[in-house]
Amino acid sequence: MAKKVVEVKKNKIIEIIQKEYPVEKLLLGVLGTIVLILGVYLIEGSVLEIRYTDLWIFNTSTKIMIFSIFVIMIGATAFLLSVWPFYVPSFSEMKKVSWPTKNVIVNHSLRVFGFIFLVAFFFVLIDFGLRPLFGWINELGN
Repeated sequence: MAKKVVEVKKNKIIEIIQKEYPVEKLLLGVLGTIVLILGVYLIEGSVLEIRYTDLWIFNTSTKIMIFSIFVIMIGATAFLLSVWPFYVPSFSEMKKVSWPTKNVIVNHSLRVFGFIFLVAFFFVLIDFGLRPLFGWINELGN
């Protein structure tokens, strides 16, 4: 006897909330950056300011500063939440990396610096060799 499969209907609102949209992370990053910049402007006070009002949250400069810091924290959190999924795969990849030993790092560093000094010495020799030629050409032009 076959078992009957019962489909559970999901609420439309829950489906919309759980669905991943392709641009939501980008939008969250852009809006988070804008909110972060607005918070910095609020603290700076020259570009954007909150004038004293009758509202309890804006009636002193200390409360405005606390509000500005709160706005900065919201913007930074939104930006970090938008960027975080791009870094999650790198954590598992970093565990797979075989890191070089101290001897290998010293060996490769000495090779790189040796090559740099060799190339620099080569260009210094070319400069010493061509300097009289260019001095002679300069004298002919004058």
